[in-house]
Amino acid sequence: MDLRVYATPDQYDDVAETDWDGDDALLLKRLRAASIEVEKLTRRAVYDTDDDGYPTDPDIADAFAEATCRIVAYWQETDDPTGADAYAGAVKIGSVSLGTTSSSPDSLTAQEKLARRIGTRAIDILTNAGLLGSAVAHT
Repeated sequence: MDLRVYATPDQYDDVAETDWDGDDALLLKRLRAASIEVEKLTRRAVYDTDDDGYPTDPDIADAFAEATCRIVAYWQETDDPTGADAYAGAVKIGSVSLGTTSSSPDSLTAQEKLARRIGTRAIDILTNAGLLGSAVAHT
């Protein structure tokens, strides 16, 4: 199975608000990981594809690319590409609490966990392109 990557480093440069601060090989890995997230989110969406599974509609392809780039930008901003910190919740040392205790990871909805892991911008882009249902879009 060929792994699809929906955005290039040049597209990332065009979309991201801040420049990539890592090496080029890491950016390619992040774009691949973000592409997996986009595929997972859109697996039930209906759109035409080419023989390799890429969207043929330019608007859909653009939404895939921009959502992929926005996820990578979010990971760069949060420094959490694995999503581990998104689920960590508050840290407590003695009587000092860092983070919030009002929304422990266990009490978050699936949509809130998703937004913490990949950010809301990619979800908005895919929703606006008609690729996500309302259950995922309402975070």
